[in-house]
Order: sequence, then structure tokens, then C-alpha cells
Amino acid sequence: MRLGLTEILLLLLIGALALGPGISSWMSRWSRQAKTTRAEEARRRAAIEAERRARRDFILRRFQIAAAVVVALTAFWLVYTLGLRPIEAEPASYTLPAAAAQTAGQTAAADGVLSIEGYLPPDCIQAQDGWLYLAARPVEASGSVLLRVREDGSSLMPILTVEGQITAFAFGPDGDIWYTLLTEGGGALCRASHDDWGASAGQVVTQIDGRPLMAVAAVAVGADGRVYFTEAAQLSAAPGELEDALLSELVGHTATGSVYVYDPAARSVRRVLGGVAGATGLALSPDGATLYAADMGSRCIWAVDAGAEELTAGGQGCTLFAGALPGYPTALAADAGGAVYPACRWAAADWLDSRAADPGLRVVAARLPRAALQALFSPCASAAQRYAPDGRLTADYAGDAAGHAAAVCGNRLYLPNAEGGLLRFRF
Repeated sequence: MRLGLTEILLLLLIGALALGPGISSWMSRWSRQAKTTRAEEARRRAAIEAERRARRDFILRRFQIAAAVVVALTAFWLVYTLGLRPIEAEPASYTLPAAAAQTAGQTAAADGVLSIEGYLPPDCIQAQDGWLYLAARPVEASGSVLLRVREDGSSLMPILTVEGQITAFAFGPDGDIWYTLLTEGGGALCRASHDDWGASAGQVVTQIDGRPLMAVAAVAVGADGRVYFTEAAQLSAAPGELEDALLSELVGHTATGSVYVYDPAARSVRRVLGGVAGATGLALSPDGATLYAADMGSRCIWAVDAGAEELTAGGQGCTLFAGALPGYPTALAADAGGAVYPACRWAAADWLDSRAADPGLRVVAARLPRAALQALFSPCASAAQRYAPDGRLTADYAGDAAGHAAAVCGNRLYLPNAEGGLLRFRF
């Protein structure tokens, strides 16, 4: 049977009338479900976004609070550190000694290096009977060791080990070793005797007029057996902290350093020279009549009669031997001809000298953390200088010397370098 157009149209009409309401109802339900699903998805996304915003705002508020706390703590730390923190050396006004400018006759460089492995740069060097003696601290141990070594670097051996820091030592006419020692309890002048069987040591002077010795820094012994030693400043210094005390004195210029003499026969101590802004080095003239004292903060060397008493730096009886040094002298040595060799640890700082009369600004520098304060000073280009007995500058010695010590052996000058060895200069 064939269906015509009319029949097909009738069948479609009948199907639409029979199925149309169901299809329309299904489409309506599907549309409503789709709308509901989309609404729920939108609400879920909105809730997630709201939660995300709330979490972000919470974190941001916490970060803002933490940042405010850090800023407040930093501000408090800066105010306390630079304005309120107590300092041991209250800066004072000072005037550098007037000294005529000098021109060195020659500049010499090191012609050799003596390696001393396993030790920090020596705190003191002395020459005796063809040996070089060194006071140094081991890299991997505490205490100080007194070593001796041949000038060619052979036969290195320890002869004395002590707790604390040996800051300087010198030989007496009887062969005993006199040394200044920093311990946790303060400073001390000590004596040691040694032979092939060993060494024995003991403290001799630990107080001055009932006051504990503090930052002891140098020692020299005369032919008559009298022992000269210095207290760099009346500042506390534990073992390994002498450089910190010297930096404090550089900035503060308290001028509380002194040179004392101990008479072993009378067992008495008297002050030779006071008012020194960092008494860091001592040397005696060949005849023992003149005592040279380094004044670190004033960048000069004073000369006094070795038998004098109660003199003041720059006062009557105290002569300016050499001034306007290129750096801050922290060690002295003298040769058999009477020449004097100051060794400088740091170069002269223009910012410090220009504020000599302005303690207020130096108070801020004195309160800086130790690492920041050290960064204000640079190594001195002139590791050491040579001054003739009449005070005339005759030579500069250039090198990367640490400037803590100096020793003369014949026609050779020895200075420690930053790597723990010894620079050798010939003259």
C-alpha cells in the first residue's frame, strides 16, 4: 500500500498529538534540571571564590601583621643598637699630635714567605739565638702556643702551651720569657722558663692598685731585667678579643692605655706612661735608655726615658718620636742600630680623624655590630715603616701583613701575613 502525502501528514499529526505532550514535558524537565545544575555550579564556584578570597585576605592580613612586627622590631633594634646600647668605651674628643710630613727614602716588598701551617697569624714574633719565636693560636684548638722555628722554616716545634691568648712576649737577660696573657678572668704579666726538658710558667702581675689588669698588649725587657708591659686600654678583652678592644679604643679614643714597669728584684710595679689611646707596642733603644711606645689611636710613637715615672702621653718628658703614621700602629720592633719599626694593622680612616672633635657621631659607630665596625677600617698599604734613631722616616715596607707583630733579626724584618705565615723583608 502506498502512502500519499495526505496520509503521511495525517500520521505525523496523529503522532504529534499522541507524543507531543510527553516530549514537551520531558523537555521542560530537562530544561529545569539544566538550569538548576547551572545555578548550583554557579553557587559552588561563587562559594569557592569567596573561600579563596577569604583565605587570601587572611594570609594578607597575617603577612601585614608580620611585616609590621618585623618593621617595629627592626626599628627598635636600630634605635637600641645605634642609640641606646651600652658601650664600654665612651668616645671622647681628641687632637692628633702635630707632626711634620715625611717622605720615605725607599719602598721595599717582601722577598720571601715563611709558612706556618695550622696556626692563625702570630700575635707576636721575636728573634733569639738564630731562632724565630712565635706566639700563635692553633686553628683547630683553644689556647696559645709559643713556637720556635729556624729562619729557613725547619725545626718548627712548640715550647710552651697555655690557656688563653699570649698577646706579646720578650726574652729576659737570664733567658726567661716574659709574656702578656689574656684569660677569661682578665690580663696578666707572666714569666716562663724553658730548657730541653720542658717549660714552666706562672703569673706575676694580675692587678694594678687592686684593679684587675685588662687588655694587656705588649712587653719589652731591659738589659737590667726590668720588664715593661702595656695595658692597651682599660677595656675588657677575653682571649681572642683583643682586636675588638682595639677597635673600641680606636673609635672611643678613651686614652686609658698605660705603660708599666715591673722590677723583679723589688717585686714592684710602677707606671711609666699614661694617657695612651691604645698602648699596643713597646721597644727599647739598644742602650736601654729610651723606651718607645706605640699610641694606636693617635697614630704616633712616643719616646720616654726608660727610668721615668708617671708621665702623660704628649706631656712633659714625653717626646713625639714619629707622628702622622699612615695607619694605626699595633706593634713595634727595634734593631741593633736603633731604628724603630712600627707595624700598622689598619690604614688611617679619614672619617675617624675628621670626627676627632665630634664624639656624638663616633658614639653611633661604637654601637655598630663588630663585623660592621671592622668593615669601616681597611688594611694599611704600608705594612711597616722604618724610622732612624733621629725620627726620620727611611723606608716603607709594603705587603699584605696582618700588622699584629713585628720582629727584626739581623738585616731582616718579619711581619705576619693574613694566611698565618711570615713575610720577610731585607734591609
